[in-house]
Amino acid sequence: MALMIWTACLLLVVVAAQTDIGRNASVQVNASGEQAPNTTAGLFNASGQEAPNATAGMLLSSALAPPACRCRSGQSCFDEAPWDDLSQVGVQVADIVSASVMLRGAENDPLWLVDQPGHTYYSGMMGSPSQPGWMITNSTPAKYAELHSADEASQALQFASKHKLALVVKSTGHDFFGRSVSKGSFLLWTHKMTSTEWHESFTPQGCTTDAGSAVSLGAGVQFWQLYQEAAQRELKVVGGTCLTVGHVGFTLGGGYGDASRMYGSGATNLVEAEVVLADGRVVIANKCNDHTDLFRALRGGGGAFGLVTKATYRTYPKPSFEGHIHGRISGDATEGLTKFLAWYAAVVEQGLAKHFGSMLFIREKDVMSEINTVGLSLKDCSRIAKPLGLPCTASSQSWPPPEVVRSNVVGVEGWVDDWEVKSSSSYHTQSLSRYFRLDHIRTDGLRQEFSQTLVRIAKSLGGRSVILSLNYGLGHGSETALRDVADTTVHPDVATAIGTVKLDLTVAHDKLGQKAASDHFAVDQKAYANHVSTRNQLDALLVGSGSYYNEGDYSDEDWQNRYWGFNYAELKRTKSKYDPGNVFTCHQCVGSDAPACSRRLSAKTTEAAENARVNFVIV
Repeated sequence: MALMIWTACLLLVVVAAQTDIGRNASVQVNASGEQAPNTTAGLFNASGQEAPNATAGMLLSSALAPPACRCRSGQSCFDEAPWDDLSQVGVQVADIVSASVMLRGAENDPLWLVDQPGHTYYSGMMGSPSQPGWMITNSTPAKYAELHSADEASQALQFASKHKLALVVKSTGHDFFGRSVSKGSFLLWTHKMTSTEWHESFTPQGCTTDAGSAVSLGAGVQFWQLYQEAAQRELKVVGGTCLTVGHVGFTLGGGYGDASRMYGSGATNLVEAEVVLADGRVVIANKCNDHTDLFRALRGGGGAFGLVTKATYRTYPKPSFEGHIHGRISGDATEGLTKFLAWYAAVVEQGLAKHFGSMLFIREKDVMSEINTVGLSLKDCSRIAKPLGLPCTASSQSWPPPEVVRSNVVGVEGWVDDWEVKSSSSYHTQSLSRYFRLDHIRTDGLRQEFSQTLVRIAKSLGGRSVILSLNYGLGHGSETALRDVADTTVHPDVATAIGTVKLDLTVAHDKLGQKAASDHFAVDQKAYANHVSTRNQLDALLVGSGSYYNEGDYSDEDWQNRYWGFNYAELKRTKSKYDPGNVFTCHQCVGSDAPACSRRLSAKTTEAAENARVNFVIV
């Protein structure tokens, strides 16, 4: 059976997080963009040598420094920077049109949306009373550099360091938390770095052991491009369900695909990365050379350690069988979900969980299954699925990218008036995730409690779904899937999780009200109260469970423990080594808990302080 590929990007995999660039000890400036006393700045070329006339840098510190407040559009330090200097070294720089203007006359087309340097796939995230959210209309960068190589990235970072510019980095802009845009900033765009190189065998730099077949990808490669090339070569590569997502943010956050229980995550399959550090040096990170700690951090620790310009992943022979089980259980959703969980627990205990991925949608009165299988013959699929009453049938259909991502023209007023105002579900009101283990559903009583809780939550969502993602976690997966999980920095629960409970709720802007549609500090009190109730119910059911970094909770105050558990201490040490100035920062990324002017600010902060906020991300 052919694997069915969905067109909707309901479960987006995202995020690495990074911010404005300085050098080892970042240049400190105040909120108005003036350099603070007793600070230094230095420039390096791509091979790590200090450029002529550069002031010597400070020694590495064991503790993180507060990130520097950086210059933004409207300040003389930004507007009067010698931008032509970048063009002289081959870096193209241009102005970005405001998102609210740019989208007029646009198409409701994912490929178009990700191809705009100043726009994002989603348009906002509701915050909390103490944690402001974001809106694309209030977050447009001022200028962007179109990057094509690590050397260009190095030049752009050094320029930004010298002139103390607020930075964001973006590939496709799928990040829920808006980390790939920031008002008045300088955006580094990796979207055009689309090189691919396929290796029959690959030996990482400094290693003596062949890692097997692999593919090296530029930072801008999207999954639809990767899957198309892999299919032509009869190969399988672990990637996300949403075809327009880029691989870098997917991997740095952990990265789960439909076949992760068989082949592992994006993080476990990463074998090498080319990284531009905060000081402009370009390094290679893998498990054999001098940057093994950086390599571990890149395998699930987010993007707060450097700018990844290229990554190499394992590839696998295309499986003989791939399938899709689709069905609906109507009537009593609690009873239906309980029966499904009994079936799934038996599948796990029989050692068959490695064959299953994708998700269930749990609503008040029904349960929808969208389950993908890998490595199961038609006979085995039918036998295993029989208790669910879902037959497996042989069929095949090919959907190349032009058909998968359809272009629906919405008229002269474009995306803003049609998608964002009339029928959009582009603004997030809730996002959270919790891993669950076999012991959470092992007995009838536990399954009943699990089902009752999820259906009760679903009833509060106004017809929308609680999602059970079976592939978000590697517990009881194949030997291949689990072989490198201990050498990653994702939450330890990943090694035992048999799935994830998650919410990804969006709403049309016209239903938010005029104030919420125009003010990224606005909070829908009822929606936020419902979010807190949902979070509390899941935490009572899944006590102490970790969360998937790429689809986390924007307002979670315990995010360090929730995303990484005891691995956060290691990640903090690595952060201090490679970025002691804490210049790579963002909302809920490693090191952002240090006191900093660039953290997300409360709604009561001054305009000057808000202008100093910095985000930096690759998604």
